[in-house]
Amino acid sequence: MLKKYRNSFLLIIITLCNGCSFDQTPEVSPILNDNRNSAYRLVWHDEFSGNEIDESKWQYRLDCKHWSKQEKANNLVSNGIYRILLKKERVECPGNKWLQPGQKKGEAPAEFVQYTGGGIISKRLFRYGFYEARLKTPAGAGWHSSFWMMRYLQKPENNDSLAFNPLDDPSLNSHIELDPFENDSIDPTHYQTDAHQWRPEPGTEDEGRTQNKVGTKQIRFSDGTLLSDFHIYGMEFTEAHVRYYFDGKLVSETEFPATRYKHNDVNIWLTGLGTFLGNTPAIDDSALPEQMQVDYVRFFEPKH
Repeated sequence: MLKKYRNSFLLIIITLCNGCSFDQTPEVSPILNDNRNSAYRLVWHDEFSGNEIDESKWQYRLDCKHWSKQEKANNLVSNGIYRILLKKERVECPGNKWLQPGQKKGEAPAEFVQYTGGGIISKRLFRYGFYEARLKTPAGAGWHSSFWMMRYLQKPENNDSLAFNPLDDPSLNSHIELDPFENDSIDPTHYQTDAHQWRPEPGTEDEGRTQNKVGTKQIRFSDGTLLSDFHIYGMEFTEAHVRYYFDGKLVSETEFPATRYKHNDVNIWLTGLGTFLGNTPAIDDSALPEQMQVDYVRFFEPKH
């Protein structure tokens, strides 16, 4: 009888313990049922139980994008939580291509940004399995929080610069991006799931795009659920499907067959950056400094 309700008890305890971190890592996911859990085993995780980023597991996201520069110093671990600090501070961003708040269309993009964010990228590559993270988004408009998967590309001439254009790497037959969680903090009741193929065979891409975008789903809540509270986000990636979970509930499922989209290995990303996405007119300075917080991230691989 207790086994039957094990996962429900785990989910209730974790939800009630808002911001807690557990010293003992469960060998099963709290949001999958017994049948699904029996198919997977935990092989990689970070409970953020120390006092600093585990650099044997993570590298830093260091780039200028939209309205912020992602800084190494903005990534902290304390009290069992990974924290991405979100700040208002002027930082130089040579080569920045996005207009900054206060600039008008037609002006040259400023060579600086007024905000900083952060992020980390797993050093390990993954493919099929169950990905899971427990996190909360910041308060105040202007921040894009995400838990997502894509292969990390690094420009060889600058170790601090990320190459985010997958089309730059001709050695890849395919370059997929999987998005179990993307939120723009202007709306704490909504997030998006998605899957992309960035290197489709010529002539097979979405019309007017250089990619295929598959199974986009807008998840909206009208029951008082706020993403600025802790919730568990999960994604099951198989050779045929991608399935997305929110606090144990399947919220989206899409066909994503390897025969068509040529799956490749991916890294896990946790990022928080300043942005105009979500029709955000400006960052809410009154809410700063703020944080995106992550309790844990885990990867379960298939047993067979």
